[in-house]
Amino acid sequence: MCRGRFLTRVLDLGFHPHSDHFPTKEQLNEHQELYPLRLVLCEECGLLQIDYLVNPKILYQTDYLYQSLSTTKAGSAHFKNIAEEVCKEYSIPENALAVDIGSNIGSLLRSFKEEGLRVLGVDPAETMATTAIKNDIPTIIDFFSSNVADAIVAEYGKAHVVTGTNVFAHLHDIDNAVEGMKKLLADDGVIVIEAPYAMDLIENLQYDTIYHQHVGYLSVRPMEQYFRRFGLELFGVKKIPIHGGSLRYYVGHKGKHNASADILRYIQEENAHGLYSLGKLKEFANNVARQKKDLLELLVGLKKEGKRIAGLSTPAKGNILLNYCNIDNTLLDFMTEKNSLKIGRYTPGTFIPIYGDEKLLAEQPDYALLLSWNFANEIMKNLEEFKKRGGKFIIPIPRPTIV
Repeated sequence: MCRGRFLTRVLDLGFHPHSDHFPTKEQLNEHQELYPLRLVLCEECGLLQIDYLVNPKILYQTDYLYQSLSTTKAGSAHFKNIAEEVCKEYSIPENALAVDIGSNIGSLLRSFKEEGLRVLGVDPAETMATTAIKNDIPTIIDFFSSNVADAIVAEYGKAHVVTGTNVFAHLHDIDNAVEGMKKLLADDGVIVIEAPYAMDLIENLQYDTIYHQHVGYLSVRPMEQYFRRFGLELFGVKKIPIHGGSLRYYVGHKGKHNASADILRYIQEENAHGLYSLGKLKEFANNVARQKKDLLELLVGLKKEGKRIAGLSTPAKGNILLNYCNIDNTLLDFMTEKNSLKIGRYTPGTFIPIYGDEKLLAEQPDYALLLSWNFANEIMKNLEEFKKRGGKFIIPIPRPTIV
């Protein structure tokens, strides 16, 4: 973000496959590329980031199966809340344009459409973008850039709302993308960026959210400095519970919105908690190693007792945890998943077979390792029958807990 050259390593998670690429049975014997996964700190601006970038065409245009939050009730409600809040808070006029960067299957834009806005998505993943188009969400199948912004303005006009939920931290050429956002944004418009908060990552040991799609791990201090460089202004932030703790950043053209005192307050809290302190970050790395040891001891102990364990859900974060902790089909009998695109495939790197959620009740293992811990309450409620029959859930983050 600041183009600084002084990067200090915080955590080395080893080598990992692409965490959103699920091999078919026919691909199990093929070579699977592994990439280094290391978290580093920029000592100049304070941004936490990874130091090895995988080609985005590999990440997003090669059999990409991730579907947005709409697969959960909490996720759908979350998108609806964003649209309602932004339109009301910033008096977005009816029929104004809302552009979502990394729009996936169009879930957020559907909520803006219900608020009376024109909508347009931009997403490089053809399968997801095509699904959005079929659902009447117009979508440009491409990586967002300054040139794409020019094309949008020429055809649709400027946007009063530009959103990037869980995508801003994915951008490789971030300067080019932000130049595009600035061009695209109407004079009194608002950019809404949402991403897991780096403070929660460190405080709550959410190391599994570190993966190659996530280039940066955002916090207020580097974000405030960054937008200032472009003549834009971070004028508001809001803490939200989604994904184990996220921040919503509100950005506009300089001087067009009243700046909140929360900006300074968050920066002061980040400094006070040692978010940019190498000592604090070393403690985090030590705690990650301890969590791995504790989780493996728990699973191995249960297997020695003759217990059967399944894995529940297969998010990218879950595949990071499985690979880092060396959890494969010797510990987990199978995985279950709600996303139909993943069913019948195998987890990347660990090659555990994936079935529909109904397999959990059909097989009734003793334990289910819940990898989408950020939606634990909803998932456990949906699978109450599993618990009624004596099954127990294991929540791995921040520390292994049996529920």
